[in-house]
Amino acid sequence: MFGFYLHIPFCARRCPYCDFAIHIGARESFVAEYVAALRREIEIASQNQKGNSRELTSIFFGGGTPTFLDAGVLASLLQLIRDNFRLASDVEITIEANPENLDWEKLEILQKAGFNRISLGVQSLDDDALKFLGRVHRASDVEAAVLRAREIGWENISLDLIYAVPNQPLESWKKTLERSTRLPIQHVSCYSLTIEDDTSFGRRAAKGVLIPVIDDAQADQMQMAQEVLEIADFSRYEISNYARPNFESKHNRNYWNGGDYLAVGCGAHGHENGTRWWNERDAEKYVALMESQNDARAGQEVLTSRQRLDELVMLGLRTREGFSISEVSRKLNFDARSTLDGALPELLAQNWLEESGDTIRLMPHAFPVADAIAAKLLA
Repeated sequence: MFGFYLHIPFCARRCPYCDFAIHIGARESFVAEYVAALRREIEIASQNQKGNSRELTSIFFGGGTPTFLDAGVLASLLQLIRDNFRLASDVEITIEANPENLDWEKLEILQKAGFNRISLGVQSLDDDALKFLGRVHRASDVEAAVLRAREIGWENISLDLIYAVPNQPLESWKKTLERSTRLPIQHVSCYSLTIEDDTSFGRRAAKGVLIPVIDDAQADQMQMAQEVLEIADFSRYEISNYARPNFESKHNRNYWNGGDYLAVGCGAHGHENGTRWWNERDAEKYVALMESQNDARAGQEVLTSRQRLDELVMLGLRTREGFSISEVSRKLNFDARSTLDGALPELLAQNWLEESGDTIRLMPHAFPVADAIAAKLLA
């Protein structure tokens, strides 16, 4: 797998839980400058890949709110990637969007341009929870956007949902899940609300005004998601992700498999052959750097074999398939089992992990404590 990530930071407002690289209140002239910088970085990325015969298996326009941009501009950016890279015949091309700014014309233009997967930042189908989360759309907007997209011909629609919302009853979360399954969608991502320090929620939590949901309650909501979604034929293929048959996200699978992916835009992170890099996070500084030196990288690191092992094991354990010790060893060019054997027998005996051949995977009841198990396995 070989992916391409493009970051568009613009948003109409910042949600109280958001810690992403976003830009609020952009002038029209600055938006044009940012798009020009993106185009330049795409061309430079292509030049750096000269002689590389790999095909892109996935392209992901993330944000921010990519659909903040005019649909024609988004189409031109995708065409530029097509012009500069080889694409697999079954390439997955995803665009993130908010339900409230998806009109008929924009959906049609994006589909005709070649986008074939849309990921809607829904968060909830409970209007009280949406208000608490600072979202401007309502549940009815979500349903209308999904039905509109389906009528146009979008066949791969995903919803992002958030659980562990303070003061949200378990029954409310259940209703969000059930309403989601009644929509013509193919994929659902369920993420626990994370209270980051440098956010509105983080500052409120520090003052004791906002009380995060306790771990046991979060585990109950995670289990509720699995029960409701699997009844509706959504298979859990990663701790936070569910899909109908053959609709797992190729782009995210590449991340979890420790694959290579290029990245452009402010705050974007890329990885290739064990080297990770990241761009300047601030959108204005990113544009200035691209204009002055055709490079906006803020840093990079060459991962050690041990760092790559930690990542491959931790990410692999999050997936339904787990990870193959022989495959991890092949990627790292050393015997990974020698590192894992210290804790592996105990975790197998305690029924946290199971082993099939040389593949290690989490037992289903261990999903809520996956990170702790991975940490013990790698200690």
